[in-house]
Amino acid sequence: MSYETPIEIMHLPAALRRDFVGKIPEATSGKPEDRESNFLSRSLAAYAIQKLARCSLDEAAAAVVDGGGDGGIDAIFYSLNAHTLWLVQSKYITNGRGEPDLGGATKFKAGIENLLQGNFAAFDQNEAWKKLIPNLKAIFRDSSLQVRAVVVYSGINLVSEDRRRLFEDLKRRFSPDSDYLQVQLCNLTTVHDWLTGADQGPGVPVLEITLLKPGWVPTPYETVYGLLSLADLAGFYTAHGRRLIAANIRAYKGNTDVNDQILATIRDEPSHFFYLNNGLTAYCERLEVDNLDRANSEQKRVRAFGISIVNGAQTLGSVAEFFSAPPDPAPQGFVFLKIISLERCEDDRSFADRITHSTNFQNQIGARDFVALDEQQERIANQLKLSGIAYHYREDADAPSSGPTNFNLDEATTACACLAQLRDCDFIARVLANRRSLWSLEEVFPPEELNRSIYSRVFRPDRSARTVWRAVQTQRIVIESMQGDARHSTGIRKAFFENCRWLVLNLVFLRLRPEQADELTLTADERSAIARTATEIVEEVWSISEALGFVSRRTDTPTGVETYDQTRHFRSVFSVAADCRRLRDGFLAQLAQARPASVVAPALAPVPTPANLNSPNPQPPATT
Repeated sequence: MSYETPIEIMHLPAALRRDFVGKIPEATSGKPEDRESNFLSRSLAAYAIQKLARCSLDEAAAAVVDGGGDGGIDAIFYSLNAHTLWLVQSKYITNGRGEPDLGGATKFKAGIENLLQGNFAAFDQNEAWKKLIPNLKAIFRDSSLQVRAVVVYSGINLVSEDRRRLFEDLKRRFSPDSDYLQVQLCNLTTVHDWLTGADQGPGVPVLEITLLKPGWVPTPYETVYGLLSLADLAGFYTAHGRRLIAANIRAYKGNTDVNDQILATIRDEPSHFFYLNNGLTAYCERLEVDNLDRANSEQKRVRAFGISIVNGAQTLGSVAEFFSAPPDPAPQGFVFLKIISLERCEDDRSFADRITHSTNFQNQIGARDFVALDEQQERIANQLKLSGIAYHYREDADAPSSGPTNFNLDEATTACACLAQLRDCDFIARVLANRRSLWSLEEVFPPEELNRSIYSRVFRPDRSARTVWRAVQTQRIVIESMQGDARHSTGIRKAFFENCRWLVLNLVFLRLRPEQADELTLTADERSAIARTATEIVEEVWSISEALGFVSRRTDTPTGVETYDQTRHFRSVFSVAADCRRLRDGFLAQLAQARPASVVAPALAPVPTPANLNSPNPQPPATT
């Protein structure tokens, strides 16, 4: 079985070379591919140090001790401020698949054991280690010391159970009742998050806020609230931009009736803004109230760490827009702000999601908005970001129109719905009849099913970002082809081309599998093959429509002109899953009887065998 190369590996070599060429020595002997792998593996160890210990690139490069006698430890770094000793073993895997081998994991475990037991003689044969040993002896006398062992590798696979047991044994031996020793396993997904900044999470690292007429609830979840000046709010947006609302359901939607009203209130009645606006809700990782303001009932100065506004994006955007060119003098007004600290929450992620959902139910929020919070959407966007492909899965006034390097949630939804090879044709019909239902998060399938909602079946967790983007490109070609046919047709034929596109797209996916390839962008040959196949399929579906009685052909006797009759409009036909299934089954029956094509479309998969086509639920191979 062949597997597509994980998209996450595409940009890693260039990023490592950008950061560490000239800082980490390169091998001068051996095969070129071996020298490259050696450099990338050492650079990956340094990169892990730089990201986890938050040190400079030069410090991270200097931490590399990889070589003979290193005890399986490729990099070591002591963070003085955090009293933390970082130990890293790295493995660069060229194809982006696999995990560290058992021998390497065993060696790393032995090296950690020697180090934690003070057996420094085990590292005497390594010159870089010998220079570190005097300092290490002093470091281990620090009663506040914490040790963090890290296995980092450029494979998409998770670490196997036998490797995990090795590190669990280390934890039981050296740190059974404390967090003195922790082991962190970082695969390609984690490394890619480092590259894209996804590891930082939403929000602003720290924000200093002054609230007037404040309230303060210290327990159970510390919360402060009060009045924030509109000018200060606009200043926050100027300084931090979209990071302020990164965890919000929606970004600023621009000129809407609601936002126009907000702007009018700021302009005409700024002193009444507090009374006429719902205010803002934010959460943060930690709150600090200025000690001098603890008893101050008029104002409180607070520092909010990792803060994100989760309700009020339209208010924030409108205020920022107004104050981008305010009149002189600028209006004086205030907005209500509530900040909730998640520091004492046992499950801060879950509670943060509850805050976001609950505070937004008072607004006109639809299923689309809640879908934008799903981590699958963020994963797709992050995997494509470094390739220059922008995925706009949130409603945003600044989102550009779809183009060669960007697409949106609507396109991704219809493409993924048609990509699902479900025999009942439910998704195909929903695209035309009730597209928003494809975003339903309601659990309607049996408990034993892995994906219980319609949404989770449309955006399957195993669907790679590459697959989604190639599916969207294919969809655009098919739609363009159908639109061209519709423009050159009239009457019933025109209605047919306008409404059959989703079934045709499903059959193009089934016949050619254009979503399955390593390249992100469809080639010219692929695009030509898709357009040609779509034209062939649409005519076959038309013939089946005639055979099933959806449309009938008659000839006007005096003129000899062929015309068509139908009992139901084609929009009605293609909006019903049962009718789509009859058409699809008819196509598959014809395909099963046809002789296999002698020439396969360039760079596309061969036509599926009749056995596969007639299975109850043919599925493509699993993708990353």
